[in-house]
Amino acid sequence: MPALTKHLLFARFKRLVHGLTRWSLALGMGWVLVMMILTTADVAGRYFLSKPVPGAMELSSFMLAVFAMLGMAHTHQRGANVRVTMLIRTLPPFFANVLVIISTVLTLQIVGMMAWYAVRMGLEEYHANATTDALSIPLYPLEFLLALGTLLLGLEIIVNLGDAFYRLFAAKNQG
Repeated sequence: MPALTKHLLFARFKRLVHGLTRWSLALGMGWVLVMMILTTADVAGRYFLSKPVPGAMELSSFMLAVFAMLGMAHTHQRGANVRVTMLIRTLPPFFANVLVIISTVLTLQIVGMMAWYAVRMGLEEYHANATTDALSIPLYPLEFLLALGTLLLGLEIIVNLGDAFYRLFAAKNQG
């Protein structure tokens, strides 16, 4: 397969992953909007009518977790995660890219294990019919959303890995 074809396939994959990431962010933002409305109704009900919304705290906790899960990939894509780059900035580009590739592969392994464990936990909670205490909301959808969020994060990390390999070979060809 010629190098240009490989580059075009990677560009398509990158666009697909970024599109899925934007979709998950929009879904997460929708959850935050619903959470804001619920919290406003709960506070208004509590202070003006002395009747809070039943289970509002439990629902808000779940909605916040869903937002966090669905926003992980977007945060990574934007480079908004905390990174310490003191060492990498002092190295020549080739060695810096080698270190980035090693750390990215390790990160991908951890995220893959998180996704796998979330799927396993979701299946266990589904078969056990595990629910929340106050509202009896099933727990397994949250675990599957965690798996989806970590899968999308893993795809973004794969995109970063491809970019790092591209920079590695570009740095190798220059010097």
